Amino acid sequence: IQSTISSNGGITAAQIQDSIRKANEVVSIIRQNFPGAMGSSEILERVKRVLDIYNADNILLTQSVCPDEINHEHGDITDLFIENIGGGKVFHLGGLAGVPFTGKTGFGAYSAHVADGGHAFVLQAPHIGMSDDLELGKYSREGQDHAGSACGAAVGAMCHCMAGNPMPDLATATADWQMNFLIQEIGKRMPALNACAEGNEKQAELARQTHQIGKDMLEQCLSTNFGDADSMLFVMTGIQINMPFEFEDYFQPLSFEVRKKDGSVVDLYQEAFGSW
Repeated sequence: IQSTISSNGGITAAQIQDSIRKANEVVSIIRQNFPGAMGSSEILERVKRVLDIYNADNILLTQSVCPDEINHEHGDITDLFIENIGGGKVFHLGGLAGVPFTGKTGFGAYSAHVADGGHAFVLQAPHIGMSDDLELGKYSREGQDHAGSACGAAVGAMCHCMAGNPMPDLATATADWQMNFLIQEIGKRMPALNACAEGNEKQAELARQTHQIGKDMLEQCLSTNFGDADSMLFVMTGIQINMPFEFEDYFQPLSFEVRKKDGSVVDLYQEAFGSW
């Protein structure tokens, strides 16, 4: 509605009705495919309330998020977390599709930067776009007259597998190792993807499978060997959703926990996000 007014200097009743209809359709698609997804600002407020309960300030933030520029715009969850949780600072762990390709070395370097008495916070997420035509797995980028894939790497990996192309050899594919790793991992998950209907259902499942790929690698990298005896490691994973029109980007939280030096792990999901 705001963009129509800005462009045309006004808006008709029919245009308002059409905008409301589209907005309701967008929200319906998100709720159907990503239960529990919320606007990025709502996610931030819920996470901050939990951090306050744990008196967790002096946090060094790290993010394992796809480098695509649409994931790092003003108001996105990445931006909000950097400013409001990380104090304006962030260490990047992620590569294509939000997989933490910097590995154990990357996490070790990051955690070595945590201040004495400070805490670590990890945000890991793949992303999925929604185009202006309400297609998941695509995004209508500014300055282009057509929608493109988002996440392009995840969609490209799935298309490679669907076409029956040979699996790459990771030992020799050094010039495009991240993409070839994704192709191999998506290939293992094609039975679940092939069971889905084409279109939004398959693209949503692709985002879920990509999330699990990243989360599995992240789990191999995490450690509480940083800070002092009271330092805590907060880990949140989910799916970042690049929304169309003037919508705030959404985020579907899938896990949230805190790990302490005594080896205990506390599930924070219900405390932060409740049931949906």
